[in-house]
Order: sequence, then C-alpha cells, then structure tokens
Amino acid sequence: MQDEPHGTMHGWIWRRNVLPFVETIAYLVRHELDPSRVTAGVDGSDADDDRWFTLELDGQTRVELHFAAAEDSVLVDVELDGNDERFEVRAALLLDVCSRYQLTPQAT
Repeated sequence: MQDEPHGTMHGWIWRRNVLPFVETIAYLVRHELDPSRVTAGVDGSDADDDRWFTLELDGQTRVELHFAAAEDSVLVDVELDGNDERFEVRAALLLDVCSRYQLTPQAT
C-alpha cells in the first residue's frame, strides 16, 4: 500500500492574487470560504516580523495555508495532507500562475 501524498509547497504570490488563490484552493477541496477572514488575516501578517496567518481548509481533503505579507507580495506555504497527485499538480500550477501574473477580476 502506498502512502498518501503530503508535503509542503513554498512560494510567493502577488498580494492582489491572494483571494483568487485561496478561493480556487477552497473550491478544489470543497470548503466554504469567508473572504473577509482571509483579507484580515493576510493584512495582519508580516514577513519581516515572521508573523504568519494560518488558514485551514477542511473540505473533502485538508489543506493548511500559511501567509506572511510583504510590500507587494505574500509569502505562501501550502501544506498538503493526504491530497491526491492531481490536486498537488493543480495547487503547484496555481501558485506558479499567481506569482507570474497579476490577476484581474472579470468584468460584470
């Protein structure tokens, strides 16, 4: 029997991408999200002071997100606990996209 995948991804994303990043991860694990809690938590974090905000998403699977805000960016650790390989690939791709591009909301 093979162990379930788990581990930690480290990276950074543009600060304006925090909500799209978290909303997408929450959607993937089927977790109901409170965006105001995410915004307040990230705003209260500080990479220079090593003050992190932790958000646990406990849906179909469990993911723990850790954020520490810098000036225009946010350091991110994504802890995976028993997620399948497809989820890991999606989370890694999302982390990459959110660090390379500044996302803009869809016009309504």
